Amino acid sequence: MKGLIKHCLVLAAVLLTGCVSYSQHELPAVQTWPPTANAPAQKPTVYVRTTAQNHVNGGPGNAAVGAPVVLWEKAVSDTFQQSNRFSRVSTDKVDSDLYVDATLHNNEEYSPVSAFITGFTICIIPTTAKNIFTLETVFKDKDGKELGRVKKSESVRTWVHLVLIVGLPFQTDTREVVEALTRSTLDEAVQRKLF
Repeated sequence: MKGLIKHCLVLAAVLLTGCVSYSQHELPAVQTWPPTANAPAQKPTVYVRTTAQNHVNGGPGNAAVGAPVVLWEKAVSDTFQQSNRFSRVSTDKVDSDLYVDATLHNNEEYSPVSAFITGFTICIIPTTAKNIFTLETVFKDKDGKELGRVKKSESVRTWVHLVLIVGLPFQTDTREVVEALTRSTLDEAVQRKLF
C-alpha cells in the first residue's frame, strides 16, 4: 500500500510539473504599425529567407529544426506582408526588387547544475532559464548590393517548478516575440530608408 501511495505521489508530481515563460519587454514597442512614413508610390517585391540558429550559453550555433522554426519563418514572412510596404512577399527564391536574409538566433542561457537539481528533485526546487532571441536582418537590392543591416533582440524568461502548471495558459508564445522583432526591424528599415 505504501508503495502504491509513493508511486501515485511521484506520478502526480511529474504530471503537475509546469513551466511559465514570459517576455522581458526590452524591445521598445513600434508606435505605428503598419509603418506609414516614406510610403513608396510603387511598392517593391521582396524575397524573404529566414533561418534559425540555436545556441546554448553563448556557444556555437546549430541549425534549428522542427515545428517552432516553421512557425518563426511564417511569423517573419507574415509580418512583412502585414507591413503593406511590398506588392509581393515571397519565401520562394524568385526575381524580386529586394532580397532579405533574416537570421533568428535563439540563445538559451541556464545553469546546468540548477537544471540537474530541479530534475533530480522532480521540480520541487525551481530553476530558471533565459532565451535571448536576436533577429539579424540583411537587406539587399536586386543586384545583390547590401543596403543595410538591422539587429534587434528580446529575451524570454522561463521558470520551471512543480506548481507552475497553473501558469501554462499564460505563457509567452515565441511567435509573438518573433513578430515583435520583425515589426521593429521593418520600422527601423523604413526610418533609415533601406528600401
